[in-house]
Amino acid sequence: MTEREEIEAAINTWNTGLDSGDIETMVSVCHPNTVTVNENQPVTVGSQGIRDKYNPRIAAAEITSGYDIEVLQFFGDVAVVSGRFYGTMKMRDTGDVRKPEGRLVLVYQRDEDGAWKMILDMDNNGPT
Repeated sequence: MTEREEIEAAINTWNTGLDSGDIETMVSVCHPNTVTVNENQPVTVGSQGIRDKYNPRIAAAEITSGYDIEVLQFFGDVAVVSGRFYGTMKMRDTGDVRKPEGRLVLVYQRDEDGAWKMILDMDNNGPT
């Protein structure tokens, strides 16, 4: 598997966890001190921060996720991804469908076992 395929696999694992409501799958591809920076929300740090941020989203909606990598650069054991995200959120209480989309930057670092773990997730909503 190429390094790009490894990064895509890590992103796909995160999205699969989000889409299926499995927060532990999401956390499995993250460094224990991952920083998440989402628009109009407090910065969170760590696995518990991810659980606290995403569990309410998962409970509130049926989610589908997608992404496009526009630039992927490697700096030794660090990979920087920039691109766009998109998806749907069907709200469980109202049935309304939202279509979030925007820009993202993800940073991954190889751990001691050679696996890519997300250390930063930063995004903003809006036109892409």
